[in-house]
Amino acid sequence: MRGLSLYPHSPDDVIERIGQRPHAVPKSADVVIIGGGIVGAASAYYLAARGLSVVLVEKDRIASHQSGRNWGFVRTQYRDPAELPLAVKALSLWPNLESTLGFPVGWRRSGCIFVAKDQEELAAFDGWLEAADGVVPDARMMTGSDVADLMPVFRAHAPGALYTPSDGQAEPSLATMAFAWAAEARGAQILEDCGATAIETANGRIEGVTTEHGFIQARVVVCAAGAASHRFLRGVGLMLPQQVVRNTVSLTAPMQPLSQACFCGFGVGLRQRGDGSCILAAESTSDIDVTLDLMRASRFFLPSFVTHRKAFAFSVGRPLLDDLHDRVSLSPEERIIEPRRQRLQVNQRRAGETARLLQTLFGGLDQVAVVKSWAGAIDVLPDALPVIDGATAVPGLIVATGFSGHGFGLGPAVGQAVADLATGAAPDVDLSPFRLDRFARGDYRRPHAPL
Repeated sequence: MRGLSLYPHSPDDVIERIGQRPHAVPKSADVVIIGGGIVGAASAYYLAARGLSVVLVEKDRIASHQSGRNWGFVRTQYRDPAELPLAVKALSLWPNLESTLGFPVGWRRSGCIFVAKDQEELAAFDGWLEAADGVVPDARMMTGSDVADLMPVFRAHAPGALYTPSDGQAEPSLATMAFAWAAEARGAQILEDCGATAIETANGRIEGVTTEHGFIQARVVVCAAGAASHRFLRGVGLMLPQQVVRNTVSLTAPMQPLSQACFCGFGVGLRQRGDGSCILAAESTSDIDVTLDLMRASRFFLPSFVTHRKAFAFSVGRPLLDDLHDRVSLSPEERIIEPRRQRLQVNQRRAGETARLLQTLFGGLDQVAVVKSWAGAIDVLPDALPVIDGATAVPGLIVATGFSGHGFGLGPAVGQAVADLATGAAPDVDLSPFRLDRFARGDYRRPHAPL
């Protein structure tokens, strides 16, 4: 078994800068992208590949926020049916990304399995498979004995599972940085430690982006700013009902083979890497930090919070004090940048409980040694579907945000869609379910699965 590699698991301590950064902010570009996550980096690559001049601005570092902190699943399985065509396209791109980009992304076709704890959950999986209607051809239901055959060391009693062999996994930081490196090789400029403060308009259309280090004129701006997107959009008169939940993830020491497939079930989310180490998190369980910002757009989220209240734990503490301090001491422009580095508290209790739960689910584990844990800020929208829209009320503005904790695997396809929207090409995936104005129109529904 190979030695444990910490590098692909950012978050803060192992992210490296991407080459030499330009010293001066360019005066203009065809496209300015706000946000250095996988959606921003993939958009930069595909736009630069089409010959456009591109500048990406990131207040921190590439992959330093949620794109470097997620589980690393690349799945079509159990997605909202509206999202499936985009997920299928993304899955067709992942296997060839390393040769396309020229940099490692950690792709591995490992499959994905969601194990049901009871008949009710099994029926939900079966209902999804019927609704998917062959869009994912190899997705199939498994019996309890099938689960035992696929994962011999899994010892919990399960009535069955949903399994998709063609799904896979990748390393979040590596993949995001690979897109950024490849974008640079195509001529894009990546500006780290360069926070955008406002999207600027003139005569009702996009004029450019003001950053803390200067103004960049552009006819197209892509808002891929994750949890900060609602603030940029509010500045141009657009409403995005966005909230943030905190998710704790752990990296274990290498262990015996547990599950080749990315695994969810019985309260555990698990991705076992090639070196035997595991990415481990509590399944469908997140923390909500109580701040004054929590009241914003609360009416959009209240039904889901009530329905799935067991999936959330409200926390009152340091985030509320930080929020109060920032509101008093910082200008609106400063608040859109700060905190530049995420100050996210790991839920150590949940990390420990999840490690112990893993030990009960799989046989032969004397202990589960957690090497490190980190937290990520997941930006969520009321229907848990993203916004991918180039037909906003502000001509020249493209919004690609709100992926609600499952955007990493979609990243390559979203980058291509953004490039289509920016160049006037017709995307080959229907983006109408992802329009920004669905919330203003009230044309959205409850999430397919808990946020």
